[in-house]
Amino acid sequence: MNKSIIIVLLTLMIFSCTDINQSENKIAEIENLRAENDSLKKIVAEINNKYVFDSITVRDIPSYKNTYKLNSNITGEIVFVGYNNDKQNTNVIMIDSISYNPKKLYNPDSLILRNGGFHYEKKLDTERIYWKAEIQTKHKYGKKFEGILSNTAQVKKN
Repeated sequence: MNKSIIIVLLTLMIFSCTDINQSENKIAEIENLRAENDSLKKIVAEINNKYVFDSITVRDIPSYKNTYKLNSNITGEIVFVGYNNDKQNTNVIMIDSISYNPKKLYNPDSLILRNGGFHYEKKLDTERIYWKAEIQTKHKYGKKFEGILSNTAQVKKN
């Protein structure tokens, strides 16, 4: 009888020690998961304050001051352009004008995205032409960008 009581007590003590070790392991695991969760929250908060792009392209834009004459210097600018492949959330819409409250675009013409660029063509049929475009890009993470581009071109006089 004493032997069976001792065996039962030893068994209970072993199981209780195992339960304590498992509890300590679980508490340590929970603390590690909390620390990991906090660091992930910090990363997500940081991403939401930045512009996020799906892809990037490089553009070499020559200077309009280049004369392309013999022995002249050629200058330009190399630009990294980030863009989103989501064609529903990245747009350039050529417009005649815009009004707000409520927002309305006059004579809109959506440009097509090709390799991060929206190509357009305007005919210089008067001494000076003007054009405007509404630019929008957003990603499921990060900030969205929206703005109006205005530009002009005029005939070069000799």
